[in-house]
Amino acid sequence: MEGIENDDLSLQPVEQEYFPTNPHLDDDEDSNGWQTIAPEHMSIFMPSSLQFADIQRLGLVTMASQELELRQGQANDALEGLRLALGHKSLLFQTKVRVLLQGE
Repeated sequence: MEGIENDDLSLQPVEQEYFPTNPHLDDDEDSNGWQTIAPEHMSIFMPSSLQFADIQRLGLVTMASQELELRQGQANDALEGLRLALGHKSLLFQTKVRVLLQGE
C-alpha cells in the first residue's frame, strides 16, 4: 500500500458529500419525503482512496491488505481471460492459415 497517495483527500461527514439523485424521479424526494440516491451513483468507500498514513491512523491496515489481495486476484482473472482469448485467436489464425496454404 505504500506509494499510493491521494492529494485530493478530504474526509467529510456523509451529510456534506454530494450524491446525485435518482434521474428517474421528477424531484429529489420519493413519495415519503426522503431524498433518493441512485445506487449506481453512490461511491463505495475503499481503503485505497486514502493515504497510507490515514489508513494506519484509522486502523484499516488489515482491510487495505485484503482489498489489495482482491484487486490482485481481479487483475489475475482479467489477465487469464486475455491469455485465453489470445490463445483462441491464435488457434483460429493458425487454422485459417493452414487451410489457405493447403488450398494452394
